[in-house]
Amino acid sequence: MRVIYLAFLFTLFWRFGKALARLRGGRFPLSPILGWMVGLGYFILAPVTLLVLNGGYTIPAFYNSNSSYASVDLSNGTYFLPMLVVWLSLLSSFQAVIALSPDSLNNGPTVELSVNNRMLKRILLLTFGMDFVGYFVTIWASGGMEAFLVSHWYHRQEEMFGSLGDLYVLYLRLSLANSIIFTAAAAVYTAQHLKCQKVEWRFSAFIVFALLLQMVMSGNRIFIALYGLAFLTSCWTYRRKKIIAALLIISPAIILLFSAWAYFRHDLSTIAEDIPTYVEADLGNRAMTTLMDTTEGASVMQLLHMVNDFGDKFDYFYGLSYSKAVTFVLPRRLYPNKPQNFPVLIARLYEPGEDTSLGTTQLGELYANFGVLSVLLLPFVTVLILLLSDRLAQRIERHALLSAVLFLLLIWFARSSFEDNFITFLFAWILIWGLSLEQSLCFPSERRRASALEASCRRGPWRAAVGGSIR
Repeated sequence: MRVIYLAFLFTLFWRFGKALARLRGGRFPLSPILGWMVGLGYFILAPVTLLVLNGGYTIPAFYNSNSSYASVDLSNGTYFLPMLVVWLSLLSSFQAVIALSPDSLNNGPTVELSVNNRMLKRILLLTFGMDFVGYFVTIWASGGMEAFLVSHWYHRQEEMFGSLGDLYVLYLRLSLANSIIFTAAAAVYTAQHLKCQKVEWRFSAFIVFALLLQMVMSGNRIFIALYGLAFLTSCWTYRRKKIIAALLIISPAIILLFSAWAYFRHDLSTIAEDIPTYVEADLGNRAMTTLMDTTEGASVMQLLHMVNDFGDKFDYFYGLSYSKAVTFVLPRRLYPNKPQNFPVLIARLYEPGEDTSLGTTQLGELYANFGVLSVLLLPFVTVLILLLSDRLAQRIERHALLSAVLFLLLIWFARSSFEDNFITFLFAWILIWGLSLEQSLCFPSERRRASALEASCRRGPWRAAVGGSIR
C-alpha cells in the first residue's frame, strides 16, 4: 500500500505545483483562489503527506482523544478508499485550476496595485481598537482578570452563551469578523512592504503584538496562523528567497511553540507549571506529533474515518450542515430545533457526551453530506472560487481588502465548516461596507491612470466630461 500512497503523493504535488505556478502571475497576491489552494495544501495535502511518510499516526493518550478517530494505520487496506477519495478530490481540484484559470490572471495587462498606506494604517488601528474593547468586555464578563486567566477558553464561551444567549452569539460573530478584517489588513500591509522591499519596524511590531494578544485573549491561534500563511504566500509571490530561507531556519522553534499553545491555553495562570508537564509528557514521536498538531492533522484523520463510517455506521446529513448558513439568522428561541453547526454534529458522533467540537476539513463536510459525490463537489467548489477570484481581480482597486478577507477565510474554509466561514464573511462584508473601509484605500497605478486618460481622450472632450472622472 505504501507504494500506491507514495504514487498518490507524487501526482498530487506535481499538479499542486503546476496550479500554484498558474496562479503566481495574478495582479494581487492575496486572491481567493490562491487562499483556497494554500488551504488545501496546508490543511489536507500536508497532513496526508505526514501520514503516508510515517505509515499512519496515533494521537498520544496525553491528549485524551477518543479511540474512534485517534488512530490511522496505512499499512493495510483499511484506509485505501478514504485515501482514494482524498486523492481524486485534490487532484481534480488542482487540475481544474490548471485548466480553467482565466487568462486575465496571467496574460492580462500588468497593473501594479497602489495602496494608500495611511488609510491602511487607520483600518488596522480602528479594528485593533474594536478588538481591544472586546477584550475589556470579555475580562469584565468573566469576573475580572484572575477569573479570566483560570477559565478554559472553550468553556468560557459556552458559559457566556448560557448567560447572554443570542446576544453573545451576535457579539462573537461581529468580533470574529472584525478580527479577520484586522488580519486581512495586516496581510495587505505586509504584502505591500514585501513588494517594495522596505519595512516599517514599529508598525510591523505593533501588528505582531496585536496578533499575539488576540491569540492570548481568545485562546485561538488561527489568526496568527492565517497571517503567517499570507506572509509566506506574499514572500513566494514576490520571490523573497532570503526571507523564506530565514523562516525555514527558525521554523522548528515556531512550530514547537505553536503546537505547545494548544496545551497551555486551557489555563493561562498555570503556564509555568504546565511547561514541565508538557516537556516530560509521552507524545510518542514528538516531531510527528508537533507537525500533525501544527497542520491540524487530526482533521484529516477524522476525514479518513468518516469516509469509512458514513453510509454505514452513520447516516449522511444530506445537506443539513449547509442549511445552517440560511437558518443562522433565526434565534434559537424562535427555532428551538435549529441544527447545531457541523463541528458540533461530528463531535456528538465521535465524542458523545463531551462538550467539544471536531474539525474534518471541507472535504469531510462534503463527504458527510453527499458521500462519494464529494469527489466531484470539491473541484466544483474550486471552479466557483476561481470564477469569484477572477471577478474580484477585475475590480481589485475597489475590493483589495475584501479579496484579502476572502483569501484568509478560504484558507480556513479548507479545514473548517462552510456555515462558520460564510457567516463570518457576511459580517466582515457588512463591517467593510458600513465603515467604508475600502473607500480611498487603493487607486490605480500611474500606468493605469495613463491608460484611462488616453481612453477618455479618444472618447473626445464632451464624452470625457459626461462619461465620468478617472477613478
